Amino acid sequence: MTGIPERRLRPHVKARREAELMQAISQESRTKKWMVPVAAAAAVAVVATGGVVVAQRTSLLSGDKQIAGPLEMSGKPSPVPDRVVAPVKVPGGDGRGLWPAAFNGNGVGWSRDVPVLQEYRDVLAEYLDPTGEHLEKTVSNMQGSYAGSGRTIGTKLGWTVEGEDGLGMVQLAVGLDWDGAGLLCEDPGWTCEDADRPGVKVARIATHDGARTYAVERSDGTVVAITLDSLFGNNSSIPVSGVDLGEKEVMAAAADPRLVVPELDLPPEVDAKELGRTALKVLVPPGTPAKSYDGMPMRFDHEAYVVLTDVKKDTSDGSSSGEPGTVDVRLEETLNPIQMDKACARADYKRCIIRTVDGSEVFIGLGKKRRWMGKPADPVNLVVFQGPVYTVSVYGDGAIPVDRAVDFVLDQTWQPKG
Repeated sequence: MTGIPERRLRPHVKARREAELMQAISQESRTKKWMVPVAAAAAVAVVATGGVVVAQRTSLLSGDKQIAGPLEMSGKPSPVPDRVVAPVKVPGGDGRGLWPAAFNGNGVGWSRDVPVLQEYRDVLAEYLDPTGEHLEKTVSNMQGSYAGSGRTIGTKLGWTVEGEDGLGMVQLAVGLDWDGAGLLCEDPGWTCEDADRPGVKVARIATHDGARTYAVERSDGTVVAITLDSLFGNNSSIPVSGVDLGEKEVMAAAADPRLVVPELDLPPEVDAKELGRTALKVLVPPGTPAKSYDGMPMRFDHEAYVVLTDVKKDTSDGSSSGEPGTVDVRLEETLNPIQMDKACARADYKRCIIRTVDGSEVFIGLGKKRRWMGKPADPVNLVVFQGPVYTVSVYGDGAIPVDRAVDFVLDQTWQPKG
């Protein structure tokens, strides 16, 4: 993987960088008499239908509060004025699914794999619940892990018994080796034994914590594990009387050749370290302290993810879930782009803007006043561009001007060609 190539700044961006640097020097010169102050620029006005719109500099720190200096329109000056979007009630919002609501709140992998998971469920139903009385009919979650040989994907499905209030569970894991099967045969409390199952290379049965796992390795190298538990602990505190299934039907389901890890046509990788270095250079104004650390990029889910910390004040950890002083920078594969007009969640934003630059639309969400740890805190804002390869987002409350964030998300560096 090569680094991000050096590139020439567009004239308007170069001019803004120089102006900001001179402004920083000017501020410092108040205590150093040998330096010459530099005057601030004038405001910019954009004529729009029905009146005049004054473009004020906006920062991820200050919401839409005006601070020193005008807002320089990002990208080549566009004849299309900013479009204000009224906040709407977004069902299922949890305060953190600000933009990933585009992916049903479960990440890019969910959007890509939910049809596969639903097919898995239907295969299980043929063997485990042919009458349709017990097994949950619609997949509601995705389970997964990543090992050296590849990924394991699966899901947890509810199991009900007529006349009972409890909820049992059938869990499925499909992977390319035993690492993702979840068998912990060396642990106390686990009992594992080999089984004789025709048509497969290896078959094992494990008993643990009141649950039972049936696992097979097929001739193609696929490993499938099916766990039966009388309690679906994530979704219920009441167990069912039991998941009444025998070894024969469960092993037959695990051996079905339709349960395979799907091949993925993934876009080119983007180095998270380069993403972080570039984010510090481009997003953070001169004189503002900040540092970055790599998040936990997961191939098959989101491509690259970094967090800028200490942008405004020191933080005790690297959490980016709205904590003061942090900014989330993320690349996720663009799948099923959403309509920006419907992305302005009333619970999170006081208003939203859709900005058009050279024909590309950028979503800007201006957060509401909020409290953090019982104290007043700056709003959390969001800038997002749904590119042809990756959706690029800048999310946080650091002292980062929105116009810089718009430039950053629109940079074609983040849209690599395969």
